[in-house]
Amino acid sequence: MLATLRYPAEWEDQKATWLSFPHNQENWHGERGVKIRKFYIELIRTISDFQPVNVLVPSKNFLTEAEKSALEGTSFPVNFPVIKTDDIWIRDYGPFFVKKGRKTIVSEAVFNAWGAKFPPWKNDNQIPARIAKAFGYSEGKKIPYIFEGGAIEVNGDGLGITTLDCLVGANRNKQEDLSKVIKAISETLGLKSLLILPHGLNGDHTDGHIDNVARFVSKNRVVIAWDPGMKSKNAKVLSEAKYLIETWLKAFYGKNAQVDTLALPPQRKLPDGQILPASYMNFIYVNGGIIYPKYKCKNDSVAQKYFESVYPDRFVIGLDSRTVIEEGGSLHCMSKHESK
Repeated sequence: MLATLRYPAEWEDQKATWLSFPHNQENWHGERGVKIRKFYIELIRTISDFQPVNVLVPSKNFLTEAEKSALEGTSFPVNFPVIKTDDIWIRDYGPFFVKKGRKTIVSEAVFNAWGAKFPPWKNDNQIPARIAKAFGYSEGKKIPYIFEGGAIEVNGDGLGITTLDCLVGANRNKQEDLSKVIKAISETLGLKSLLILPHGLNGDHTDGHIDNVARFVSKNRVVIAWDPGMKSKNAKVLSEAKYLIETWLKAFYGKNAQVDTLALPPQRKLPDGQILPASYMNFIYVNGGIIYPKYKCKNDSVAQKYFESVYPDRFVIGLDSRTVIEEGGSLHCMSKHESK
């Protein structure tokens, strides 16, 4: 009898969190480079209160002595494997840690920096295979199409959500291959149903990752970002997404299906017109806790209360993520979970 494949939900017990320490001078230089390194040390310390952390670094003596001292005496181990990366967004290029029966295997998709937008990506595209080799994981089925980890949200019960713009488009996969892409994702991650929303957040240069739009908080419950203004592009996109998710979820869980809304933080616009797609959906799970991004606005307290209401038995921690959102991502984008 063949062992079944299953991609666990993120709230399930985790073995470790994986990160890639920032080093790309083009993105993280000057004062912003100093701020992002400080942010990463805080993030690593916060996660290590709950579980082990593996942080990819480009060289053996990459951390400063002050950074090493700041990470002494952590509750759980913090490891620094030397594996070269191009950028920090390991959620998107890192391994899918899939369960094959009780065994963990490493699966991957083709990564080309969100439709060839942000070169280089050669190292990042090789990260799953390098981690598998360095840590002794067997490599599983591969998704032979362009796709990212932040573009998929699963409930551990065979359901997944993604967006159409992340499946097909310029410098991505061809429209005529859509059915093959869906089949490859579903078979690799053990999904019985994959809901495809039309769009993601306005201004999201990942082409609309689901981890800025909607997340499962239990197998039959989803929280979706919300724009109460109802006149913006996001309001229309999210209203349609909510209807689609509710209809789809009810087909599997009936009256037990639930969709919550959580207001977006203000969407900041840069002088060049670029929108920074801040969202509380970009939170991460750790064993016994949840860590969500804060943006120094009144909606931060709304997010805190929401997560506390959903997870009364977890510690709920907000981290100021205004530095990292300047490169378009947040906590979920920069981390990868490995379930036990």
